[in-house]
Amino acid sequence: MATATATTPSTPAVGEPAPTGHPIGFWFIFTGELAERASFYGMKAVLLLYLIEVFAYKRSDASSIVHLYVAACYLTPLIGGLLADLFLNKYWTIVAFAVPYVIGQFLVGLSNEYLMFGALALLSFGSGVIKPNISTLMGLTYDQQRPGQVALRNKAFTWFYVAINMGSFLSTLVCPFLRDYFGGALDPVTNKRADPQAGYFAAFLFPAVLMSCALVCFALGKRYYAVEKLGYMKWGQPPEPEKETRAERIKVVTQITGLFILVMFFWAIFDQHASTWTLFANDYLDLTISAPNVTQNAPYVDFFGPWVTYTLAPDQIQAVNPLLIVIFAPLVSILFARLGKAGYPVRATNKMILGFLITSLAMGIHAYAGYLAVQPDGTVAKVTVWWQVLAYFAITIAEILISVTGLELAFTAAPQSMKGFITSLWLLMVFMANFFINTPISRLYPSQDEGLHFASPVSYFGMLSVAMLAVTLAFVFVAQHFNRNQLKA
Repeated sequence: MATATATTPSTPAVGEPAPTGHPIGFWFIFTGELAERASFYGMKAVLLLYLIEVFAYKRSDASSIVHLYVAACYLTPLIGGLLADLFLNKYWTIVAFAVPYVIGQFLVGLSNEYLMFGALALLSFGSGVIKPNISTLMGLTYDQQRPGQVALRNKAFTWFYVAINMGSFLSTLVCPFLRDYFGGALDPVTNKRADPQAGYFAAFLFPAVLMSCALVCFALGKRYYAVEKLGYMKWGQPPEPEKETRAERIKVVTQITGLFILVMFFWAIFDQHASTWTLFANDYLDLTISAPNVTQNAPYVDFFGPWVTYTLAPDQIQAVNPLLIVIFAPLVSILFARLGKAGYPVRATNKMILGFLITSLAMGIHAYAGYLAVQPDGTVAKVTVWWQVLAYFAITIAEILISVTGLELAFTAAPQSMKGFITSLWLLMVFMANFFINTPISRLYPSQDEGLHFASPVSYFGMLSVAMLAVTLAFVFVAQHFNRNQLKA
């Protein structure tokens, strides 16, 4: 009598050909991540103006709070990685901390200052703990169910990043729209809305619903994920033998940290889109755009017929970044794959160096737009919003080259028992960027508030552009050392 062989979902039985498509679990992770990231980025997009308009915070203080919140969201991944690796495993860690995440999303928009800060604490723990574990669980699922199919796993990481940005694009468009629809557009004279509390409540309710959907979707896919084994111990059982020595772990962490610390400076610039980029859009950009009147010419779009104008909210422009990610991330992935097949492989560190240079360019674009807007007599003549769209195009390409590459590098370079920890270490750099750099630096953005500020956006963004060139030079030397060590290994 033959003995049945237990298999995990999407794993072929003995003798069957190995499947080459994405595992079923990937689609549950993809959909859940899309909804969760929509929740996170939608709330983050409107948080700055929420603090200013509802709670009357000074612009510099509101910017600092936004960056402190983002910092907290990227400090707690360290806790999440350790909890999953040591005690709970990745699936149960994600589910356990998604519950306070949902609660926080429903509380943050109630226009009570104490509830708001309590909700931000819940959100930072929920979002942060989930971050390192969901991508790691996806990678482990491919290692178990599609062993040896590195190219397929690479595509999965790219599509995972696309899911993040599809959710971000959706929510950064919808949340400001809901705020303006239910709360009234910002009056250019009084700088107030008819009912800001109702507007922001509606804006925050949308991410809350999306986060609830994310939890349900992710939980439904449990049977399709990797079978997890804790790296160090199991409840009630002795620890399994460790495959990597302590010295090997320390060596890997040391090598990766050298790269990660310099990536911190990229995140410092990138995350200012929720603070100084929004303030720049509000102060220096003409936010009206023109588009074909699709209602008048339906079902066809007449590009040569009458057009209508639409005024963007200053925080709504953030949607350009995730939209461009969705468009260009697969294209960049295909480009590098074809270069590799043609005999011209591009190292991960070289991609990141190019990303640093393009980040400096994005800051230079902002500085030039500020130069055009600020007149010799100190008055402001607002320039077209397309300048910031161009800057978003640059920072998006840089993000693909640095963030997508770095996320995969963190997973592949990490020892098996430390993948959650190394991924959380990558995310910790975002904490350091926002806590140690953005919290004080963003306060220097030109403002009428009391305190020390740069005189104009030209000097502020010009300073950031030059700083990124210096960081790029430092990264070149660190990357050379990292690559030599990888070859020796």
